[in-house]
Amino acid sequence: MEEPRPGVEASRGVLGRGSIYTLGTAAPILANAAVTPVVTRALGRTEYGVVATAVVVIQVGMMLGSFGMPSVITRHGILARSGVGGARSLLVRGSLMTFGLAAVVVATAPLWQPLLTPPLRTAVLLAVVASAFFVVVENSQALLRVLDRPGAFVALSLLATLGGPVLGLLLVLGLRTPERYLTGVDAGYAAAAFLGLLLCLRGGAPRHETGDTRAALRLGLPVIPHLVALFLANGALVFWAGHEYGLAAAGRLQLALLIGSSPAVITSALNNSWAPVVYRAPEAERGAVLAHTARDIAVLAALISGGVALLSPWLLRFVATAAYSPDELVPAVALVAVGCVLSVAYLANVHLVFSAGRSLGLSIITPTSLMIGLAAAWVGGLHSLVLIALGFPVTYLALAVNTAWLRRRVGGARWRETVLLAPAALGFLLCAFGAFLPVSGLPSLSRVALAALAGVATVRLGLRVLKG
Repeated sequence: MEEPRPGVEASRGVLGRGSIYTLGTAAPILANAAVTPVVTRALGRTEYGVVATAVVVIQVGMMLGSFGMPSVITRHGILARSGVGGARSLLVRGSLMTFGLAAVVVATAPLWQPLLTPPLRTAVLLAVVASAFFVVVENSQALLRVLDRPGAFVALSLLATLGGPVLGLLLVLGLRTPERYLTGVDAGYAAAAFLGLLLCLRGGAPRHETGDTRAALRLGLPVIPHLVALFLANGALVFWAGHEYGLAAAGRLQLALLIGSSPAVITSALNNSWAPVVYRAPEAERGAVLAHTARDIAVLAALISGGVALLSPWLLRFVATAAYSPDELVPAVALVAVGCVLSVAYLANVHLVFSAGRSLGLSIITPTSLMIGLAAAWVGGLHSLVLIALGFPVTYLALAVNTAWLRRRVGGARWRETVLLAPAALGFLLCAFGAFLPVSGLPSLSRVALAALAGVATVRLGLRVLKG
């Protein structure tokens, strides 16, 4: 039986034109990863551990200080009565609320800084400032998705994600301290925030309707624990590694998480085009559209995750010197890559939860899933640093199950979740090869051969989707 055309067209939209958004989001992040080898060599293991911790603070601070607006603005611009004008108003109001909150945190620094270890005090303060600018960037990107302006989206993403680290690297080459690097990161985010506001506001005026802000906060605030818990699926593992094994170990595990979660950068970037496609689909076709697009994205995630796991020995050696013992981290990369495969099931159901406009349950099930993952990380950490990474896939497995339950609970559209089983099995198999195949010598070339096959399959998938 021929598949419904809406699903075929939706996949083409997500992986075709949507690939511009994907490249615009993923390429700068992956390019940022290319800066990491120079930073690790310039700072040393303990100093890089400070930077890794500050990066976690930036991400968590962005989520806490955003009031959930980046998740709401796209939906508001497409589905709400005030449309794009209302979304512009939320961009301005949300950004002002963020800066107000950040100002309070900075003003009270003398109260909370003594609670931190001395190496982290200035670094965390700089991270708080960076997180406020980061929120404005995220708000702006949410609106650019509604406006369907991929060129502007790419420019903003490039400046935000790559500009700061490159500037920080230049500053570090003069004086090798974590604070110098983070100052550059702050400057990059500030420039991107200004550009984002300029791009979004010059094309039209904000149009506020009574109740828009309250409705946005009602939908957005429950998203905050959801987003923080999602990030802590990765970031909390860095903190736990530092607590159990020291700052140097935190830096080592952060590198494994950086490599292993890189496929999630692709799937998250696809979300920039996937969510609007699902929201715009007629309600009667939404389930079919989601099933078709989710299957194709899951296959892509499986192939990319498997490729990263297979090539992880060389990727780790690229980002770190022998002092970091990169070969020991190969199984950790594979474990994290498995979580990237599982994340597609979670993302698919979350789209339907948001389209139903009932996000409160996410504030409960996501932290619950995180606690399950952290329990797995704690058990793994009793044995080795590498097994702390087990927390990442366990968290996403719990999320996949719990969001499926929540989607049914809130009355989201029904879809065939079984279409994800075959892609998941493929991803697990490739990641298992990545964990256990030899990492050095002639036998390690078997990894390259399998990764090449995964690459060919990825190209064939892209061609099939584009041809329909």
